[in-house]
Amino acid sequence: KSQSAAAPATAMSPDKNSSSASTGGDSTKSDDEPQQTVIPNLAAYVQVNPNLTQLFEQVQGGPLASHITLDLLKRSVPIAVDNAIREIIQPVVERSVSIACITSKAILTKDFAMEGDEKKMQKAAQLMVANLAGSLALVTCREPLHSSISTHLRQILSSAINDATGNSSTSTQLGELEKNALDQCCAICSTDNLELGCRLIEKAATEKAVRKLNDTIAPALAVRKDTREKNGQLYYDMSIFGSENQRYPRELPDMLRPKPGGLRPEQLLVYEAFQRIPRQPQPTQSSSESQSGQSTGDASNNSSLNMNAISAIALKLDKTVETLLTTAGPRAQEISLAMIPPE
Repeated sequence: KSQSAAAPATAMSPDKNSSSASTGGDSTKSDDEPQQTVIPNLAAYVQVNPNLTQLFEQVQGGPLASHITLDLLKRSVPIAVDNAIREIIQPVVERSVSIACITSKAILTKDFAMEGDEKKMQKAAQLMVANLAGSLALVTCREPLHSSISTHLRQILSSAINDATGNSSTSTQLGELEKNALDQCCAICSTDNLELGCRLIEKAATEKAVRKLNDTIAPALAVRKDTREKNGQLYYDMSIFGSENQRYPRELPDMLRPKPGGLRPEQLLVYEAFQRIPRQPQPTQSSSESQSGQSTGDASNNSSLNMNAISAIALKLDKTVETLLTTAGPRAQEISLAMIPPE
C-alpha cells in the first residue's frame, strides 16, 4: 500500500510471538552498542526531536540532565516503539481481520452471485477487505499504541538512569519536576511516532486480511473458473433466490438487483473506489504544540469527535463479532453478517 511506503518494508508478523515481547529487556545493553529491534530497520524511521533535552536542562541538579542525552533517546525510542507495536499488534490485527473478512464475504457473495468472472470477484474482494481491515486496525490501535509507546519509553529511560547512577537494584527517586519532564518527553516521543506505528499495524492487517479472504472465497472462484473452462458457460449462484421469505434480493430496486451478465461497470466502481479512499492521518499535536499546550482549533475538535464516534462503533461491532465467534466455536466459519444484531 502506498501509504506505508515510508515505513519499514517488513513488519513483524502478528502470527508470531516473541519471547521478549514487551519489556525493556536488553534495550540498554551499553551506551555504545547499537540497539536492535524486531521490526527491521525501524530506527531509521523513528523521529526524535533534538530539542527534547531542553526539558531536562531546565531541571538542574537531578539525574535527568546528567544522564538522558539525545543519543540515549535515539537508542531508546525505537525500542519503545518496537515493543509497543509487538504488544498490541496481534489482538488488533486478529479482530480487524475477522470483522473485515466476515463482512466482505457476506457482501461479495450477494453482489457477485451472477458474476461469472472470477478475476473481477477476486479483485473486488481484495480491495474491499484490505480497506476495511486497515481502517478498523487504525481506529482500534491508535489510543492503546500511544499509551504503550509512552509507557515502554518511560521504563527504558528509568532503567538507564538507574544503571547510570549505580542503583540497578532500586529505583532512583525523582523530584516532581523531574517526573513531569520525563512524562512530557515520553508523551512527545509517543505522539511524534504514533503515525509510524499505526501504519505498520495497518499494513499487517491489510496483508493478512487479503490472504485470509483469498482462502475463504477460493471455492467460489474455482467453481466460476471450472464452469467456464469445462462447460463453456458462465456460473450463476442461484442460491440467493432460494427462499421466498428472504428480503434479499427481492426488495432491492431493479437497478441494484443481481442479473445475468454480472456487475455493470458503474456497479464495479463501488469496489474500485476502495483504493481511492484517501488516508488522512489523525491530527496530532507537534512537539512544540505539546510543550506549549496550544489548542489545535475547532477543526481538530470536530475530527476528534468523529474519530471517537467511529471508534465506539468499531469497538461495539468488535465485541459483538467476538461474542458470535466464541459462541459458534468450531462452527465459526458459518457466521454471517445477518447474525449481527441490528442494534
